Amino acid sequence: MLNITDLNIAYKKTQVVRDLSLHVAPGEIVGIVGESGSGKSTLIRSILGLLGSGGKVLSGQIVFEGREIQNLKKEPMRKIRGKEIAIVFQQPERSFDPTYRIENQFYESMRVHGDISKEDARERAEELLLELNLPQPEQILKAYPFELSGGMCQRVAIAVAMAHNPRLLLADEPTSALDVTVQAQVVQVMMDLREKFDTSILIVTHNMGVVAYMADMVGVM
Repeated sequence: MLNITDLNIAYKKTQVVRDLSLHVAPGEIVGIVGESGSGKSTLIRSILGLLGSGGKVLSGQIVFEGREIQNLKKEPMRKIRGKEIAIVFQQPERSFDPTYRIENQFYESMRVHGDISKEDARERAEELLLELNLPQPEQILKAYPFELSGGMCQRVAIAVAMAHNPRLLLADEPTSALDVTVQAQVVQVMMDLREKFDTSILIVTHNMGVVAYMADMVGVM
């Protein structure tokens, strides 16, 4: 599904990733571990063209389902981002607009990739929350992000990421800001994704327990 070959990435004049190669098969969970500053988050962001100012892929290939994507223009990448490949960040509250209810954030995410009514979006959101074992979906959807705990916010962020049933989920340190009990809940939600939707997952983490429990393959940077 995802093949990365001899990837080299730099920020301005500083090279931060050198000759990295990996692959993720359909339904597979691949963990990436390594010390701080080794380029783990840079790798994740490069897949969706989210390196930001000064970040650049110097050479190498990122191939998703047979298509090279590392040099895609903005519009073709926008069609992939969120629909075919989704991403979950370390601090989910920063991914949400604090002035919008959760149901509106589901709706905004869904309508980017297709014409959908608010009613249909709400129904899809409720189904997804229930499928991911999140109780009382009606209350969650009516809440604002700041009204949810950190763990609940992260699980809802994963649900939003899954709104279009993407083939691949990128997870950048999704449990590091959570306590141990909530970490276990978030990990279980991600495992359920693979079980119910055959979703492939590429996860970056410092938590070796998470890697040992989740990953089929592990890469060290």
